Amino acid sequence: MLYWSPDHNVPILNPTIHSSFYIRLRLTEPGDVRPAFPQDVLSIREAIMNEFNDKNLPNILVPPGSLVLLNKIPGYPDEADEVIVDGELIGHRWYDPLERRWRFRPVLHGVARMIEQKAGYFAIIDLPKLSRGFEIHRDKIIGGELPSEKGKLVAIVTRDGKWQGIAKLVRRGRLYILKAWRSVRPHYLENVRSTWKDVIELNEKDLELKVEKARRIIRKALERFREKRPVVSYSGGKDSLVVLDLVDDVCNDYSILFNDTLLELPDTYVNVFEACSRYRGDLNIARARTSFYNIVKTLLLPSRDFRYCCKMLKLAPISLTLRKLAPTGSISFTGQRKYESSLRARLPVISRSRWVANTIVVAPIDDWTSLHVWLYIWSRNLPYNRAYTLGFDRIGCWICPANEIAEIERALEVYDVLRRRWESVIGYVRQSLDLPDIWFRLYLWRWRNKIPGDMKRYVESRTRLDTVELLDKYRRSCLPFDLHIEHKTIIIINRRAGIDMSPMLKRLSNLLTTVKEVETYALENHSISITFINNLNCSVRLQHDKIVINFDRNLRDVLEIIVKLLRILVRSLYCTLCGMCESWCANNAIKVRNDVVIMIERCTRCGLCNVACPVAEYLVARSGVIKLLQKYTSEDGAQINSN
Repeated sequence: MLYWSPDHNVPILNPTIHSSFYIRLRLTEPGDVRPAFPQDVLSIREAIMNEFNDKNLPNILVPPGSLVLLNKIPGYPDEADEVIVDGELIGHRWYDPLERRWRFRPVLHGVARMIEQKAGYFAIIDLPKLSRGFEIHRDKIIGGELPSEKGKLVAIVTRDGKWQGIAKLVRRGRLYILKAWRSVRPHYLENVRSTWKDVIELNEKDLELKVEKARRIIRKALERFREKRPVVSYSGGKDSLVVLDLVDDVCNDYSILFNDTLLELPDTYVNVFEACSRYRGDLNIARARTSFYNIVKTLLLPSRDFRYCCKMLKLAPISLTLRKLAPTGSISFTGQRKYESSLRARLPVISRSRWVANTIVVAPIDDWTSLHVWLYIWSRNLPYNRAYTLGFDRIGCWICPANEIAEIERALEVYDVLRRRWESVIGYVRQSLDLPDIWFRLYLWRWRNKIPGDMKRYVESRTRLDTVELLDKYRRSCLPFDLHIEHKTIIIINRRAGIDMSPMLKRLSNLLTTVKEVETYALENHSISITFINNLNCSVRLQHDKIVINFDRNLRDVLEIIVKLLRILVRSLYCTLCGMCESWCANNAIKVRNDVVIMIERCTRCGLCNVACPVAEYLVARSGVIKLLQKYTSEDGAQINSN
């Protein structure tokens, strides 16, 4: 919840420790409000001007010198925020993916100001009440200023002033009501000007309570896990900066870990060295062993439901670095906050890492809002990332599929070096896929299984794309091989240009030692003969661009072994040398340098590396290959093709 003091014209984080009068702002949950930087305010004012073609309206809705806050909201195809000006919700700023610009939709006090000031597009309606979804005929519009272009937004009010709403101009000059509410009266606080310094002073007590609680969490973790090395995970973002400062207050001996995915914003690299030089912890860099651009050549682009990149570029280098930095285990202090997502809201403040072995994750600022974070940074003059002043709200991999189009486009606009790299990547992907240009323009590669409703409706209303058909085509095209299953034979046909298949058999023979069901194997010129337990025999032959696997009994009888074989076969063919298998091996039996080497004397044949491998996981388990095999075993031996 957020509150506002009209007397001081500042937001109040905790009204129970203030004696001044305040009002509650009803914002969309979770209400993780953040300050709007000058670049954000500029984009809002430009959007208002473009939407309503009135040079005075930006000053009416966002008066110069106002305190402006933003709150992320759903319901739009891309990034969108509620815009709060001087304690009043004036509208929504949202990014239009096709037009590549910010747009503005006035609501509540924004509509009230437009009507009172007779600014922008507005209309007086001769009706007793306004209802969402109702279409107002021309004869019921008795006054105002209407646009000439269909689709434009219009602030509306009933003749008696009791109802207000927002509508859009449709056919024959009619107005279609998008939303309506009982009228609100605008308040103007231009005479009570305030600054962020005033906000800090008025919220100082609440901020100190948050700080002391965070310090207690840090002390508790340090006391409880004394044998583990304290490590601050610093990303170059605002949240981890606050955690770094808090840990430095409490702990004398700790390390700082920066995960360089090689996809960071240029300003992030500058900030990491600038910020870390200020603190006592020694800086350690966990750098990805493989690059995103190399991975794309095999797996194409990651998606929100196919995020192989996190394991390869984050988890693998972090795990390997922590193994050396903290042999007895680590306490990882992170900037995780519950307001960021529903998943993070369910995570405890102190927990064991699901992904990094022998690591305790501690989130000292779990219950802080973005506003708490920024007030702390400004009150202590901490060196925050310059990218925030350029219009970025989130710091991390700039091409992450979880990003909105607005964030990616902003990175490409601000940093020329990123645009040049992206053009080469997307050029390769376009050549590999037979999909319309609009698919890439709208960044629809960010999904493989299902496009969310808001984006799907936007795409289908603004274009003539059949998103279901194209998504299915895209999903099948992303698999780097075709799979044919028939009776006792599986044929894998590579369809990625540039993949050298010649080392595949040698790699496969190396990885066979990790499968406990394998009893013996023999490597020949172009094939491997394998004997599994229960006298199951198999041959793997390399024939130009395809691999032919023959079993001596029906596939439906040996499904589990087939899946294990396919996992290591895919590993041997498409390995990216990310090091994930090495980081998960508890016996240090794997070394990844120019290739994957299994040290037989140390390997216990547990097979964990074949499960941890992102290539095996995403190209076998999550690509639908296992489902194809299961389908074959249940359909009385019918031939099945993956394409």
